[in-house]
Amino acid sequence: MFLSYTFTQKLIYMLVAADIPKTNLIVLDDHVLVAEGFKELLLKIMPQGSGVSIFSSVDKARTALQNADYGIIITDLIIPGQSVLDFISYSRKTYKEIVILVLSSVIDTTSIKSCLAAGANGYLSKASNIEEIRLALEYTHKGRKFVSSDLSGRLAESLLFNESSILTNKELEIIRLIADGHRTKSIAELLFVSPVTIMTHKRNIMRKLDLHSVTELVKYVYENNLT
Repeated sequence: MFLSYTFTQKLIYMLVAADIPKTNLIVLDDHVLVAEGFKELLLKIMPQGSGVSIFSSVDKARTALQNADYGIIITDLIIPGQSVLDFISYSRKTYKEIVILVLSSVIDTTSIKSCLAAGANGYLSKASNIEEIRLALEYTHKGRKFVSSDLSGRLAESLLFNESSILTNKELEIIRLIADGHRTKSIAELLFVSPVTIMTHKRNIMRKLDLHSVTELVKYVYENNLT
């Protein structure tokens, strides 16, 4: 059901502007009518003097970046026939300071983490409201990662870092073996080390990931696609 005109006007009136400097923003989405409506909302929460440009293809967005000064990109993840992930990676490498937010109906862990690894500053589901988008703009402007609240619990928390940056390759190997059902002695034999060494690694892993049981560790491995 569409919102009534009066209610929509009241909603727009009550919106609070994001506490960020004015800047130009790209919306990359192949659903142009949806993007146009989103643009109107964005203009209400962006600082006065900001501009919003809509593009329906990666090539057009890339050309726009080359020809004008943009501070923010908000992009869908799925645009048929095009690689948005490559565009995110290109934008991050070429424009170091630009803020990149993904706004998508795709919310599987692998896709989200791939976008963050490619250089996105945040990831929001299309169930997010405009207030959450405003918060995302403010958080990412300050250099923080942002994941929408519906990606909750340990999943959302785990998306804010890359496991390989806090776990060594050996620790990653060990938690995979644990998740496969191997016990300490078996892992020690497979890796040609003592059981004491494996126990030490296990304690370090638990501490780093703030886990408190093998069950939690196994759940963490599968939730974060580390197998």
